[in-house]
Amino acid sequence: MEEKDVQGEVANDYPFAYLVTAPRFLGYSFNPVSFWYLYNEEKQLRAMILEVNNTFDERRMYFLKDTILKDPDESWTVIEHPRSKFKDTWPKDFHVSPFNSRKGSYALSAQDPFSAHLNGTCKVDNTITLSSSKANVKLIARVFSDQPSIDPTTLGAWARLRFIASWWWVGFVTFPRIVREAGKLFFRRKLHVWYRPEVSKDSIGRHATEDEALDHSIKYTSPIPSSTTAEIFTPKHTISPEEPSSQPQQPIEIKITTPLFYARLARYTHMSEFLSTEILKTDDDDKTRTFYVSHPRPFLQLFEESEKKPNSLDQRASSTTTTPKRRSPLSWRFLHWLRSCRRRQSFGPQKRPSLSSSQMTDIRHLGFSQLDRFAMRHESSHQAARYRRTVTKMLLSDMVAFGHPEALDAVAYVTRVMLSYVFVGAVRVIWEWWDRRQRRGRGTWVHYCGDESWSEWETW
Repeated sequence: MEEKDVQGEVANDYPFAYLVTAPRFLGYSFNPVSFWYLYNEEKQLRAMILEVNNTFDERRMYFLKDTILKDPDESWTVIEHPRSKFKDTWPKDFHVSPFNSRKGSYALSAQDPFSAHLNGTCKVDNTITLSSSKANVKLIARVFSDQPSIDPTTLGAWARLRFIASWWWVGFVTFPRIVREAGKLFFRRKLHVWYRPEVSKDSIGRHATEDEALDHSIKYTSPIPSSTTAEIFTPKHTISPEEPSSQPQQPIEIKITTPLFYARLARYTHMSEFLSTEILKTDDDDKTRTFYVSHPRPFLQLFEESEKKPNSLDQRASSTTTTPKRRSPLSWRFLHWLRSCRRRQSFGPQKRPSLSSSQMTDIRHLGFSQLDRFAMRHESSHQAARYRRTVTKMLLSDMVAFGHPEALDAVAYVTRVMLSYVFVGAVRVIWEWWDRRQRRGRGTWVHYCGDESWSEWETW
């Protein structure tokens, strides 16, 4: 645990920790859930951390306290005898299985591995119960040990080798086993499949793809954090100078929950259009939100004020369609055309937000986005070219591949394979034609030169 408060807790209150997880072998490890046991200075189990991972490379850390310690009237000092069972319940807010929604709750009943009555056997026995939003039990999972624990420091070389040979394959077959069971539930049981929502602000998003990592490397959105960690800052002005206020400035917390944020940002022409679409989503659209802001309206006003300044990026650009000559103008114009043809998302007649009383300006005619112009003017030629190709692929995928750039990559790969096959076949045909022509010419030369020359040619 880091040296900071987590959910009102201090890391120094838990000086001892014990981890139950699957080990990494040959650089690979997949753990659906890992258990952290946290002990106080008296080595009494007081809290646990459940590190839950799904198959989409997303993670959720649940900090749990024993139910007896959640009563504000109770104090740790009144517990005279250590408890051997740890119990807690908490709401479900993380997508683990496509056959269950994010609604419901979990309940944990865990055995303290270092409980006094176990006499040092270090027994693991954890039971997790998943209940629906209607309090109906849907799933019961249990992790327990049926043999005494093993101390690796007491094992010899041969015993260690036998242990590794017996367990090295378990981590590699965990994911295939999950896929197999999912196939049974879908094809045999015909269970309903829930669409995977984006993670909440308390979860850890997946790793970025190559395209998202490139958009991430364009250092344009300096007020926005460049990772999934939260950042807090206090703006100098959250309102316009014409509207003074005596209220103190509120710190604004910003957290990018998923790298999909960068891919969506690159698709929009205007920064404020993207932010207003993402931030002001209704509760029904919260599952597609890519970042979290504690105070949405003051945060949006920061960008509105920056766009009105004469030294803003839009004002410095001489023209929205001007492309530097050193930047392959034809390719940039193709990107400009794609942006002009892109369909804009709509809030609908009842969901359209009203940020302020100022007059709204239609910005959909702009071809190049703010990020495009920034990349053209401030990035190197190589970086700008990579950015242009990435965004072009994203916009093309929206038009022909339902927004999946991976589909275009697959089509490009198949096309390259087919072109390579055609090229090799063409080279082979030309070579055979050239060989037949040479043989025909040699045969004519032998016909006129006689048998002696034929013998010499055959030997050669």
